[in-house]
Amino acid sequence: MTTRLERPEQIDSALSGWPLLTVSALLGGVSAVLAVLLARWVTNHGGLDSPDKHGISGVRACRLGGVLIVSYILLSILYHSALTSRLVFAGSTLWVLALGLLFFAIGLFEDIKGILSARIRLLWMFISVILIFALTPDLVLKPLGEPVFDFFLSVSWLALPISLLALVFLPNAFNAADGANGLVSGTSLFVVLALNHAALGDMNFLLDIAAGSCLIFLVYNVVTAKVYLGDGGAYFLGALLGGAMIICANAGALPVWYMLSLIFYPVAEFLWSIIRRTFSGQSPMAADNLHFHNLLYAKLRLLTGWPIRANTITGLGIACLFAGLPYLIWLAMGATFQWMWLYATQWAFYLCVWFALRPEGVPAAPLEKSEVGQN
Repeated sequence: MTTRLERPEQIDSALSGWPLLTVSALLGGVSAVLAVLLARWVTNHGGLDSPDKHGISGVRACRLGGVLIVSYILLSILYHSALTSRLVFAGSTLWVLALGLLFFAIGLFEDIKGILSARIRLLWMFISVILIFALTPDLVLKPLGEPVFDFFLSVSWLALPISLLALVFLPNAFNAADGANGLVSGTSLFVVLALNHAALGDMNFLLDIAAGSCLIFLVYNVVTAKVYLGDGGAYFLGALLGGAMIICANAGALPVWYMLSLIFYPVAEFLWSIIRRTFSGQSPMAADNLHFHNLLYAKLRLLTGWPIRANTITGLGIACLFAGLPYLIWLAMGATFQWMWLYATQWAFYLCVWFALRPEGVPAAPLEKSEVGQN
């Protein structure tokens, strides 16, 4: 477990009031400019920018929102490090950030070039996690105090591959869920806020910055409806939050079932997609239009006749229901709540609504391109 570094007076003053708002606005603006410039460069040099890569959107849009997220975080780290003449955090926090950046690089390359197959991306993800494991044991899951998990995690030779699979699975789950305005960024914001209730040392400072980046992107995404996280952004947030949650779980700082309820939607969506595709005789890595958010969007669009508003209502509604509600329950009841029952209720609700929304007789036909973690 990391320990929080003592911050001198000048950084404390820079983290409150008008200085914080001013710097956050400036860094957010610079990050947005970098994302837009990179998007234009990519488009002018043959970069992919088609509507069918955007989930339920039907317009051409920038898939490089992850650049905004990552550049804001890195610029914020540089700013606060300059105030103290040293890096403002160390230890496992740096390894979590490094893991996120490795996954971001994989996703960004795919966003720009569009030539990496699902298997190649998975291979590089496994290599990235193994590299981090070789450098630090902090991201390997330890017994969590829950019999259903500790039965496996108490066996040392099983804990490593389980941790490896978890850190590869979550970024792909985030990418699979990235199909509506504000869905993944909103979910990530709630997860970050929830993890910040735990005393995680330096990790809390990184989460503070991540919260700012998610909020800025969320607003920009909802207002413009033309900027998406893309593979890079979804992979980065999935890896960053996956690493932070493992640090939190190993420290016993928050109930495990509570953390699982926060990330319920991307995990359930990815698992259910794999299950239904497998049982229908398709490749589990095939893409289709039967995601929960696709079906909900289609219903809302039919009812309202407003494609963009239906898109936003879908994304924000799912984020608030599946991640925001557990967070509000935590604020009201804390660790005393029966979180395992909430998680079971989420599954029951998700499956009931999915079957209710799915049109009868519509096969789970894959789209033209089969990709892990894409709509």
